[in-house]
Amino acid sequence: MEDNTWLSYYKVILEKVSFDNFLLKKEYNKAKKTLLPFQLEILEEWMINKGYVLM
Repeated sequence: MEDNTWLSYYKVILEKVSFDNFLLKKEYNKAKKTLLPFQLEILEEWMINKGYVLM
């Protein structure tokens, strides 16, 4: 998979599990292990814009 595809993949997954903070954290942690640092910044900004908060 290309790097941008991973970023898109995690955006879809995080949207699907956003109803459950435990699952959101779990998938976000997986993304942190997979994505490059600049992609992680993009993902974090996207999460803030969507209103997804990790508690």
